[in-house]
Amino acid sequence: MVGGRLIEIGEMEPGVTRLWCVGIGQEHGDECAVHVETAPAMPLLGDEIWWQAGKVYWDKDRRHLRKIGNSYDPRQPHRNAMGNLLL
Repeated sequence: MVGGRLIEIGEMEPGVTRLWCVGIGQEHGDECAVHVETAPAMPLLGDEIWWQAGKVYWDKDRRHLRKIGNSYDPRQPHRNAMGNLLL
């Protein structure tokens, strides 16, 4: 899964925001999250987002954010960029 409809936006640490989305179409019901560098312009709940090559796109590809790390299943424990386990 490389994108979907945004269902949650949360600050993970200063300057880092988690975008949590649910799949649409063929991936309906799957969930995935990605961390981005917080910016003045951010997507809103319900927006469709997708990511590739270090960027997260939204607003019909007119806007993008810098992606931090890899996407992951937010329902499972994972590690942050420093290797610390996050629950």
